[in-house]
Amino acid sequence: MGRYLFIFFLLPLYLSAQPADTLAPERAPFLVGARLHAGFIIPHSRDIAQVSNSHPFGVEFNVQWLMAQEKHTRESGIITKRGFLVHYINYDHPEVLGYCLSLAPYIEPLIRPDRRLYGAIQMGLGVSYLSKVYDKDTNPNNLFFSTHISFLLLTNAYLYFKVNPHWDVSLGFNYNHISNGGMRNPNKGMNFPTWNAGAAYHFRPMTIRRAYKNKNWKNSPRNYAYIHAVGTIKTAEATDAFPVNKPCWQLGGIAIVGRRVGRMSALAAGTEWIHDGWAREVLDRAGDNTSALKGGILFGHELLTGKVRFTVHLGAYVYNPSRNTDAVYQRYGLFYRAGRHVQFGTTLKAHRHVADVFDIRVGWLW
Repeated sequence: MGRYLFIFFLLPLYLSAQPADTLAPERAPFLVGARLHAGFIIPHSRDIAQVSNSHPFGVEFNVQWLMAQEKHTRESGIITKRGFLVHYINYDHPEVLGYCLSLAPYIEPLIRPDRRLYGAIQMGLGVSYLSKVYDKDTNPNNLFFSTHISFLLLTNAYLYFKVNPHWDVSLGFNYNHISNGGMRNPNKGMNFPTWNAGAAYHFRPMTIRRAYKNKNWKNSPRNYAYIHAVGTIKTAEATDAFPVNKPCWQLGGIAIVGRRVGRMSALAAGTEWIHDGWAREVLDRAGDNTSALKGGILFGHELLTGKVRFTVHLGAYVYNPSRNTDAVYQRYGLFYRAGRHVQFGTTLKAHRHVADVFDIRVGWLW
């Protein structure tokens, strides 16, 4: 832990010696930051309770752009930071859990950033490299992870204090979820909250004023709809009778209608239909010709921040003859709009506390 403290406290001295940012005024101000993390693992299943009694710790570095100009706030009325983070987390259990290295883009809406003390909520989705994964012979107790490359989902809260025009310090709480999205089993996934403390350096300080916002959204169409093509791969694990791992496609589509109920909020409902190639393979291995098609209805909330959309939907199956899952599920999505109509992004599907699958989506928004 000492080397992380050394890096953390050396960074401000290095940055203070750098020249001021010379970007044109219309460019978004650029920040760099670092944080120290310490936390715990949530034992969400009895199967992993015996290896959950550890205390993850690590360090994070991030780069950010402050989106405070009128062109970025006129629709949402919210000043945001957008950026990328890299973090190293040691799970404090080297033989079984090892460590992770993660990279994640994020969006961070700010709460009253015109004040010296202000808050923020951060959401991000990225990838993680895990040093230790499940192996039935050498590491049978690690039921959290079975692939070295997995996905990271972040939902974080921060409290910032402006020390001077160049420096902010922060305290925060992170809720981190890492899973391979069911691409290979076992895949209990890990939920590990962390507390953190950090600092950020503004290369080009600027006075943040109350966000400009207009009321054009009230005069715009409140209703919308979109359709997405959906695709992903999930691996059917080898068994004694079927000794080869088989990647299986899951393909389908989704249709959603929604209504904007606030500047950044919308309520949405829809349906999705997916042919589950993984379920098809499992059924075929059992000699069962039951359909592997799954259909569901969805309802939930969508957070609208300019071109970025974060969705939380609750789903229930209306057609699932194979019945190899729970009757209800959740979907967490992050999407980006290119132009006025094209949308692309990803969602995580979970049955209660167990992640099922990540998918990739592209579609059209009306």
